[in-house]
Amino acid sequence: MVNNTRLPSIRGRLIQSLLWSSVAFGLLTALVVWLVIAHEMGELMDQELRETSEIFHNVLAAQPGFAYGASSATQHFDYEKHLIWQVVDASTGEVRGRSHKAPATALQTAPTAQVAWTADGRWRAFSSAFPQSPLHFLVVAQSRQERNEARSEVVLYTLVAALSMGLFSALWMNWRIRQELRPLAALSHDVQRYDPLHPDTAPRVEPRAELLPIEQSIADLGHRLARRIVSERAFTAHAAHALRTPVAGIDVQLALAIKEAPEPLQPRLQRAREAAGRLGRVMQALLTMFRSGIEPQRQDVDLRQLLDALAFHDMAITIHQHTRLAADPDLLAAALLNLLDNAHRFHARQVTITTLQAGAHSILRVQDDGDGCPPATRALLQQALQQQAYGDGSAMRGLGLVLADLVARAHGGQTVLPECVSGFTIELHWPAL
Repeated sequence: MVNNTRLPSIRGRLIQSLLWSSVAFGLLTALVVWLVIAHEMGELMDQELRETSEIFHNVLAAQPGFAYGASSATQHFDYEKHLIWQVVDASTGEVRGRSHKAPATALQTAPTAQVAWTADGRWRAFSSAFPQSPLHFLVVAQSRQERNEARSEVVLYTLVAALSMGLFSALWMNWRIRQELRPLAALSHDVQRYDPLHPDTAPRVEPRAELLPIEQSIADLGHRLARRIVSERAFTAHAAHALRTPVAGIDVQLALAIKEAPEPLQPRLQRAREAAGRLGRVMQALLTMFRSGIEPQRQDVDLRQLLDALAFHDMAITIHQHTRLAADPDLLAAALLNLLDNAHRFHARQVTITTLQAGAHSILRVQDDGDGCPPATRALLQQALQQQAYGDGSAMRGLGLVLADLVARAHGGQTVLPECVSGFTIELHWPAL
């Protein structure tokens, strides 16, 4: 049932977080730029007041008649000069008065109507003539170094603030993203432990608009799988019943044949009867494993006794059972039957079956002296086993390796194809009890 209630959206929450971050970034940047410009403009205006004071001082001291002595104004304050001024004689080009940090040579030789750079490019100057003395004009200038310094400070402070805010925003967004993606990680964890046959294990995550369709799809898939499992279990019961009848008939016919056959043939018929009985149990185990998925019934297995009850080709089989082997005997018999049949098809005459213990794992190794396979083919087979690529188009050929891998996985293990000098070797690994 679809829940039409509006749920929090991961995308919406992240966009909202990014929006607030952008607004905070813009406000902070504007505040810093405003503070920097206000600071610089305050300094410039203060300096203009001081320079104006010097100008008035110079003008009053020189009255009457503009009798300048080419001397600089008295330095009253110890401060950084942002503006300088000069009074220039237009007829001679001499500096008739100047601020104490202004150059002794005239920055301009004639008054101009606009702000412009001086000939040497070091000063940005503006000049104006005195109405009462047309031969003299005032030059007020600012150095290129000071103008560049003001720009650099504005850019530097703004850049530092922007980078700091960007770093903070990145860290904050990283934290927000991690918080918002936690429901997705929880959903992944819940899906791993989801059993379609147990509805109470269905994923239950924090409500998010993006995750609701996924959760519903997983629930629908679980319902379909549960229905299929139920139907296939019913099929297993019918199939087991249908197979049990012909196998039982074969057993009866072999029992009669043993009684009627000559004595030399009776051991072979008896062996065939035992193999038929084993075949019935193996088919039952395979149907149970493939159709119902129940856990294998483990018990201590005697390989010699297990193999003696099976009918094989005329291959010499050597058994080295050094350790205890806990496995489902019927499933293990099914795997060995197919592996030995594979070895026979690839012209093996000698097969060695060995049990090993490696840490907490039991290992069943089957090694033959058959044709084997090239290293490249072995690598492709190992990759197909790891990926469980059993279908068409994979490197798997035949049922032997597939059944062996399924039996190993049913025991919670895996199949390994180790390198060997000759023949072919396969190992079934699973956790030991």
